[in-house]
Amino acid sequence: MPLPQVQFITKEGGCSLCDELFVELESARDYVDFDLEILKIEQNDELYKQYWDKIPVIIVNGKLAVKYRATRDELIKKIKGRSGWKFW
Repeated sequence: MPLPQVQFITKEGGCSLCDELFVELESARDYVDFDLEILKIEQNDELYKQYWDKIPVIIVNGKLAVKYRATRDELIKKIKGRSGWKFW
């Protein structure tokens, strides 16, 4: 089975929400495998038009999964695609 494809859309420096969400995303990697692509919003006009007011954004397998904030457990659910998964 192929790994989930995760895109993390962020901006160049100075984004505390981006930093916080990335820490949660990295923590999720301890529990679920996925391919991660980090995209800088300033480097892509289409991403900028679509998400400039929503970053940080996480897209899983081509679908918007998270914007602004999420916990590690919420990210795991989104990446695994199961709403019933819980860490504890």
